[in-house]
Amino acid sequence: MENYYHIPVLLNTVLDYVINPVIKNHIIVDCTVGGGGHSLEIGKKIMPDGKLICIDRDENAIEYSRERLRENGIKAEFIKGNFADLKELLSEINIKTVTGILLDLGLSSFQLEYEDGFSFMKDTILDMRVDKKQNLKANDVINKFDRKQLNYIFKEYGEIKNYKKLTEAIITNRRKKKIVTTNDFLEIIQGLYKGKVRESFLAKVFQALRIYINNELENLKQVLKESVELLINGGRLIVISYHSLEDRIVKNFFREHSKEKKFKSDNIQQYILKVLTKKPIVPDCDEIKRNRKSRSAKLRAAELSIIYGT
Repeated sequence: MENYYHIPVLLNTVLDYVINPVIKNHIIVDCTVGGGGHSLEIGKKIMPDGKLICIDRDENAIEYSRERLRENGIKAEFIKGNFADLKELLSEINIKTVTGILLDLGLSSFQLEYEDGFSFMKDTILDMRVDKKQNLKANDVINKFDRKQLNYIFKEYGEIKNYKKLTEAIITNRRKKKIVTTNDFLEIIQGLYKGKVRESFLAKVFQALRIYINNELENLKQVLKESVELLINGGRLIVISYHSLEDRIVKNFFREHSKEKKFKSDNIQQYILKVLTKKPIVPDCDEIKRNRKSRSAKLRAAELSIIYGT
């Protein structure tokens, strides 16, 4: 099954940034453990004195990476949960501060290959839920949401120029037949155009639904906020994004918190983020050849500097 979890993107760069060599006894959180590729190598670097915490909303990812790390002799604490609740999840295991936080926002190959609705390359139920305990599925959105709601999703999350045309086609077709599977949805999209529809356009449409279903952008904003409250002085935050909307959120967050001093707790400590990557780091040609899914990745890193006052 290892081949069905994505190869860790920008692995050496992640290791260089997430582990501040000045700090001893690391506590590092991988908020998106996936197949454990990043966590495995982080664990090797910080053991035996460090602590590794692995979080994911996907139960399949948790089960797989737990076994993978165990087989490689890496001790880690695993938590199934939404990284937007990072402070709460860590408090449940009595962790109040950490030295490093990693967010890899990409989907795993396992999700694309085996979980329902994420890929337009195979016919499955149009689901797209990362956490299967969540009620709302993608086909619920397609069949039940009104014109205004659908327009918003495809415009804001997919950045699709002809979003109104797509919405009208969905509304027209769902009156005739319920849209249940990925192929049902693809037939509607393909019916809008003569000839083959570009994969890049299909990816945008599916991506828009996935972002909405899993509340990805709001979750990202929340975890960024909580991360700076958890990091110790010199602690580092690393984010790998794959979508312009995600990267924009990270870029703006880093910029805002690098220019202004913010209260960290009770008017005694202030913090400022030192941006370590003036421009986002992207995979080189060799990595893209080895792992095509890395081609849109952008890595940004920052370090927390705490200012003690009176």
